[in-house]
Amino acid sequence: MGDLRRTTLNGWYEYIRQTCPICHHTGGCMVNHKGDTVVCIRIESEKVFSTKFQSWLHRLDKSQTISISNSESKVKMRTKLEPYMLDYFFRRLHDAAPLNEAHHKYMQDERKMSTEEIAVRGYCSFPEKPWNVAKFVLEKLPQLEKGKFGIPGFYKNKYGWNIAGSNGIMIPYRNEFNEVVGYQIRVDDPLNDVSINKDNYPTLQARVKKQPNLVQILDDGEILFEKKLTFAEPFIVEREGFTGEVKLVKGQRYFWLSSTHKNEGTGAGNPIPIHIAIPSKELNEWETQKLLDKNKTEYSTLRKAASVWVTEGALKADIAVEHLSKAYSEETLKELGTTMLATPGVNSWRMVIPVLEAMEVKMVNIAFDMDSMRNEQVALQLKEMLKELKKMKIHVNMVMWNIADGKGIDDVFCNLKFPQIKKMF
Repeated sequence: MGDLRRTTLNGWYEYIRQTCPICHHTGGCMVNHKGDTVVCIRIESEKVFSTKFQSWLHRLDKSQTISISNSESKVKMRTKLEPYMLDYFFRRLHDAAPLNEAHHKYMQDERKMSTEEIAVRGYCSFPEKPWNVAKFVLEKLPQLEKGKFGIPGFYKNKYGWNIAGSNGIMIPYRNEFNEVVGYQIRVDDPLNDVSINKDNYPTLQARVKKQPNLVQILDDGEILFEKKLTFAEPFIVEREGFTGEVKLVKGQRYFWLSSTHKNEGTGAGNPIPIHIAIPSKELNEWETQKLLDKNKTEYSTLRKAASVWVTEGALKADIAVEHLSKAYSEETLKELGTTMLATPGVNSWRMVIPVLEAMEVKMVNIAFDMDSMRNEQVALQLKEMLKELKKMKIHVNMVMWNIADGKGIDDVFCNLKFPQIKKMF
């Protein structure tokens, strides 16, 4: 089960270090507990699984089915707390697990963030002794012990409450009310994974069978090789006129703070958080407003914005939004806005729609990574997003740049370059 991760959907498991047999990618796609049906987020079929998070059902033949243990299906799960309660606990988590010196240095030296920006944005480090932090976070709410609600990342073992995760920087996701409703962990040492060039070998598959470098290479489920690969060195696979390439690479860097596969655990989804990033000076004022207003019977810190930017990843949005006032005049920013919405990925754009409605947005500047825009599936998702925004009568600009200037919008601004803003409608 190490290659699969239990999801919040009962009986479904996500491919995390094993490739989906339909699209041959890791992450996002799921297999059912019987191991005979896949939900793929990249390859269409005649049977739609979800339109909210676009995905399709695929039945597997007997050679592709996998055996899934029943032990995890018996694990008791909890429903995620309401946003205002998550905010309370996550702020206690931040207090108990401050950003360590190495992570602070990384944010300053590599991500070019000031000490003030780092402090106000509330980053923290995954704790060395998570069980102690869990005890501190939960000590003022003993009723959580027997309730049905939980906190993503928190779970119970025979010793008591603990927090699931790996060493890394914890990046808060704030909603439109400035409530911290989730975290992503930028892990320090991601596990190895494989990249597959299968342009001339469509049925080629591969997975890391054992860390750090034992790789299993398959052809449509049939095992061809088990071989220790040298990191980043291509391994050529030739068979019956087909030629492909397998390469050992660093695996997924960002993971949700989640405990979907743990006893009394809680997933990050339902819904997946969307992050609202604003300049640190404005965030400081927003935080002050929240502090002053929270003792009132009725209060709201809802962020409204006529124009917003949409990109991928909270940290990327935090960095990019800080540069807007340096890149554009005050007059231009009145039109483009100083608010960025960060999705976990292009596939999750539908989760942005209710946020746009709540914030009363009239214009969206789409700034997804340039390398992802070359992907056929991303292009399909973008097309669907544009159709929905047009239906909502929201004006759209595409933010584009030369990929040599940076992978993401944050890189572009940090490299002192300017993206092109193309009006769509």
